[in-house]
Amino acid sequence: MTTEQTQISAAANPALANKLVEEALSEQEVAAPALAAKVQLPPDTQVELPGGLFDPFEGAITTAEVRELTGADEEAVSKINDSGKALLAILERATVKIGDKPADKDTLESLLAGDREMILLAIRKITFGTEVNLELNCPYCGQSQIFAIDLDKDVEVKKLDGEETRFEVDCKIGKVVLSLPNGVTQKALVSSNDKTSAELDTVILKSCISSINGMPILNIQQVRDLSIKDRRELLTKLSERNPGPQLSEVKKECMSCGQEVPLPLTLADLFR
Repeated sequence: MTTEQTQISAAANPALANKLVEEALSEQEVAAPALAAKVQLPPDTQVELPGGLFDPFEGAITTAEVRELTGADEEAVSKINDSGKALLAILERATVKIGDKPADKDTLESLLAGDREMILLAIRKITFGTEVNLELNCPYCGQSQIFAIDLDKDVEVKKLDGEETRFEVDCKIGKVVLSLPNGVTQKALVSSNDKTSAELDTVILKSCISSINGMPILNIQQVRDLSIKDRRELLTKLSERNPGPQLSEVKKECMSCGQEVPLPLTLADLFR
């Protein structure tokens, strides 16, 4: 995965290719003098999923549970040289539950990319805190300074708000049915970290396009045969609807000139 994010087009925003990760933990019980009471987990271990997952038996699943990363996690992740794969490892190790059930790889892969990013953000906050400091020169006045970012206050979270994860787009070629990117999409991106931005766009579209004019997508060449205009339109629609933390949209005021300075983050930045 090429550490990229919130926008879906890898060409426009290399952030989408870098995000993703999972893990597991369990609830504890403690005995009081007269009765057993379930220990209440700290609020920051609970994650509200901006997209959510629908289970035919359980219904809508809108929460997850995470845990703090440990030294054992650090040792394991430090052996992974690729940032995308490292994020996937973090996600798998530190996601405890999806809904009321222990997290497993199949469920994690079923989650929308934005939900996976939200889980990773929660793992980062519970492990290292909510503050991130970025030192850079203001693009307007040139003054070097440290920008303090509060991940709770400064990062907007886009929610799905009842919109369908599967939707139709009218293109030059006709009607294209899309599904929002999920863990499978992100894993495909992680495995394509040597590709160009245009090739990454093809990987995303191959994963997200269900059909064109009622005919299912059977091979990647069908995606390559789409016009550039249609490809960009489809990527834009995916980006507009994709839920999750908008890390690439973070801005802070320059302390010298008062201008609003773009401070785009990626998930990889948060775990350095």
